[in-house]
Amino acid sequence: MEVNGLLFTLEALMIACIFGFIYGFLLQKADFCFVASFRDWVSVRDTRVGKGMLVLMATAVLGWGIALTFGMGQASVAHIWSLDIGLTNLLGGFLFGIGMTIAGSCASGALYRAGMGYIQFWIVILAMLVGNVLFAYVYDPYAIDYVLEPLTWTDGITLYDVLPIPYLLLSALIVSLILVPTLLRFGWHGFWHGVKNTFQDFKDGNMLTKSHWDIRFVGFVMGVAATAQFVLLSSISITGPETRIAGTILSFIIGEEHILNNLYFSTLFAQHPTVGLGPEEFLVIFVIVGAFVSALLSKSFKIRVPRLNRLPYPIIGGLLMGIASRIAPGCNIANVVAGVGGLSVHSFIAMLGMACGIFVVTAYVFKMPIMLFQKDPFKM
Repeated sequence: MEVNGLLFTLEALMIACIFGFIYGFLLQKADFCFVASFRDWVSVRDTRVGKGMLVLMATAVLGWGIALTFGMGQASVAHIWSLDIGLTNLLGGFLFGIGMTIAGSCASGALYRAGMGYIQFWIVILAMLVGNVLFAYVYDPYAIDYVLEPLTWTDGITLYDVLPIPYLLLSALIVSLILVPTLLRFGWHGFWHGVKNTFQDFKDGNMLTKSHWDIRFVGFVMGVAATAQFVLLSSISITGPETRIAGTILSFIIGEEHILNNLYFSTLFAQHPTVGLGPEEFLVIFVIVGAFVSALLSKSFKIRVPRLNRLPYPIIGGLLMGIASRIAPGCNIANVVAGVGGLSVHSFIAMLGMACGIFVVTAYVFKMPIMLFQKDPFKM
């Protein structure tokens, strides 16, 4: 069955599960987390996760450019994830950045850490689902009339659609904005030295049982996988499917008809044959499965119970992430991978908001950075 482009077949479900498993496996192997990429740089100028994030974005941009240029699979500008543009993107991103810094994890980070046995991040996921439901019940008329519509400027725009530049050339120009500063900073020798180091993990031992892989290698593979998913199925997202999972669970309690009578839920399930789980929801579930298998192979799986005095953080952070992801809309993965890969303007604004939210909490709430604001914190 196909509803508005989404395939609800056994094959589509299996493909989605495979992609979810790959993402979970990779995320766990590199301890890949969006909030850490910016928080660590702000606090101690650690760029390890940030490098992986840049490689991921560059790979996704090039991947989308190649897929659009050669018309691969279902790849077309019409299938790019591009939503309304406005201050909602900035506000939602800002609140999401605050929420994930308080929770200690981004949307994807919570999934793979849940698969590793961290109870704290199961609480984050549960709180996010509750936040999704809360938003759905204030959406009409409050949120849509008093927040979303007043703060929305225009319909979604992708640069692939508005700039008179061939897709592949445009994506190459965007990637050059990342590569040129890198080359200026480290030179060709330093750049190629970094590329060679990316594959060091292949030299010794069994890759599958190693606890950590080079995050730049993982970023590249995730970018390739996300491009393949765009070509074969849909764009990757986390919080949208999580909201449908929340709606599906709620339908067992209050009934499917009640869910469909809610304007926000009915819009989210418009591409589904009925209230229930589809390929994107199975993908999210299998991110946890992939991380679980990866952690078992590297002997890093362990049930970890948080201290009681830590519980407010995952609850408050998760609730805020669930609500903010509906305002932005989208989480870190959807905006960083699918949004940036599709050069969607709303995602760039949402990412700016997330970075601001992380900065505010890191610098002024938790006061993590002892050396913050020093021009050269490592200079004696």
